Amino acid sequence: MGDLKDVRRAAREAGRRLGWKSTTRLVGGRLFVLDEREVPGRIKQLAEDATAKAIDRAWRDCH
Repeated sequence: MGDLKDVRRAAREAGRRLGWKSTTRLVGGRLFVLDEREVPGRIKQLAEDATAKAIDRAWRDCH
């Protein structure tokens, strides 16, 4: 894909075009592009509910 700095620059530019407040992180050889904007309350609540349900299912399956 090219040099890491070029890939990071392209990822940040793509994020900017999407209206993101983007940043990049290199973790274990993988490049992550993150949107650092505040998560809307309704989306945050849906994610929390889905997470709680998944944990409950996993707990029931293990016991």
